[in-house]
Amino acid sequence: MPGRRHRPTPRTRPACTVTATTTVLLLAPTAAGRTVLTYTGVGLLLLLTLTATLALGAAYAPSPAHRTAARRTLHLLLRLAPWYPDRP
Repeated sequence: MPGRRHRPTPRTRPACTVTATTTVLLLAPTAAGRTVLTYTGVGLLLLLTLTATLALGAAYAPSPAHRTAARRTLHLLLRLAPWYPDRP
């Protein structure tokens, strides 16, 4: 029927989330696993700091050339995220 809507299918967790959770649970009990998880957390915090710095640079840079450079660098960095829409 033309006016009839289909019910949406329920969302399932992505496979990468399940894999990441399983990896964390397997690594956490060992000393080497805790070290790996600590370094991973530090790396994510550094990536977040870099992203925030570039976003502020893109917004408040004194010249248009610096704003454009910061915006392009931020775009390239955010392309690493799977949820970021890749628009030129």
